[in-house]
Amino acid sequence: MPKAFTDDERQQIGEQLLRAGDKYFAAHGLKKTTIDELAEAAGISKGAFYLFYESKEALFMDVVERAEARFRQDVLAVIDQPGESPRARLFAVFKLAFTLWRTIPILKIFNTEDFSTMARKVPADKVKEHFASDRLFVIELIARCKQAGIPIKAPAQRMDGLLHALFLTSLHEDDFASDFPGTMDILIELLVAYALGDVTTQAYLGS
Repeated sequence: MPKAFTDDERQQIGEQLLRAGDKYFAAHGLKKTTIDELAEAAGISKGAFYLFYESKEALFMDVVERAEARFRQDVLAVIDQPGESPRARLFAVFKLAFTLWRTIPILKIFNTEDFSTMARKVPADKVKEHFASDRLFVIELIARCKQAGIPIKAPAQRMDGLLHALFLTSLHEDDFASDFPGTMDILIELLVAYALGDVTTQAYLGS
């Protein structure tokens, strides 16, 4: 039976597991990373691993969420930067968001297969919390933009859906024959125009 750990030991091992997860998941992906590797990197037995996480997918989710928290802070930090116009400033915010996502190792390798696997192995309540956190971030992003003089007019729910759709598109970069960056720029331009009310749709008018 795995040994009992003090509160300090649990805190230290928990941090070691997060660091190990960040390293191994980013290098090998969720599927190819083993619990044995994660436990060894944290200096604990495989049995002790289950005192902290019920599965490697649960650890993967915590690693991703911690990386997302840093990502969100970086995105929010650029909202107050100057620009030629509100449209240019909002484009810069969204452009940074999708560019930055691809530079963070654990987020760069994140794909729809990983998410599906994670969602099946992690308790449903935790997955719901994750989506709720995403929605709260969009609400905060819109509020911060308005405070900074970027007058987003689109409803938060619509923006959440569009950003999520654009995020899913970004996960399929390899499926594009050519000029993926240019395609993403056009999609971001359209999102910005919609967000600022420069273009309307029947869905927008009916919301």
